[in-house]
Amino acid sequence: MKPLYILPFDHRGSFAKKLLGFEYPPSPTNALKVVEMKKVVYDGFLQIWSQHPELQDAMAILIDLEFGQEIIKDAKEKGIPFALTTEKSGQELFYFQYGDRFGEQLLKHMPKYAKALVRYNPDEKDKNAAQLNRLKELSNFCKEHQIGFMFELLVQGESDQLELMTRSLQQITAHDIAPTLWKVEGLDDGQGWFDIAKHTQGADIIVLGRGESQDAVEDWLNEAASTQLVSGFAIGRTIFFKPLEQYRDQKITREEAVEQIANNYLHFINLWQGN
Repeated sequence: MKPLYILPFDHRGSFAKKLLGFEYPPSPTNALKVVEMKKVVYDGFLQIWSQHPELQDAMAILIDLEFGQEIIKDAKEKGIPFALTTEKSGQELFYFQYGDRFGEQLLKHMPKYAKALVRYNPDEKDKNAAQLNRLKELSNFCKEHQIGFMFELLVQGESDQLELMTRSLQQITAHDIAPTLWKVEGLDDGQGWFDIAKHTQGADIIVLGRGESQDAVEDWLNEAASTQLVSGFAIGRTIFFKPLEQYRDQKITREEAVEQIANNYLHFINLWQGN
């Protein structure tokens, strides 16, 4: 099982609202501020990329087209694997960011993965029907064009988290949706990963961070890594949000923010490898 350490910073609405304090979508001037903040995160990634060539086979970024076109261009030039988000930001159901043109954008940029973030309640089957059809369209497109399909599953509902996750996986795969990589929430009990793996049809699995505290994410990674069923992680805000806040507030320099992001990213890589 090949390890995979993804640094995701494809956030759009949360970058604008929670970090920079303006509405999404932003004005052209404010959009440039988002772009600049994302470049700080990317520079943190690049620091580890350049200093640790032995890790490069496992490293990747997750980025968006709206604010990340310069980063995508640079990543392609450097041979850095990247995943490209396809969903419209901040929606309760999955909609394509570029509507019927989603395939055109994927073929233009040819990411390693096309990523879909999906909020899913397995008890709302009527509500899920339309988004499942759109996700099947994406799944088929990725398979046809040999692009990896990253499915980020955020479960909703009143039941136990693991039960919600397993039922959601069953429903999604029964709809002939076939991700090559599942990006799912962490579990407090490592045994739960064996239940998850039964329903992923052999696809790789990674843990997401969901902006939780470092301690919580460390616990999730330790549990996941110990099972030998999970390939790695995609941790974003836990790595970059606090350094960006401090940089925004002029408490640290840009160089210090880059250094902190790089160190946080490497910390989780070392933690994973230690298991």
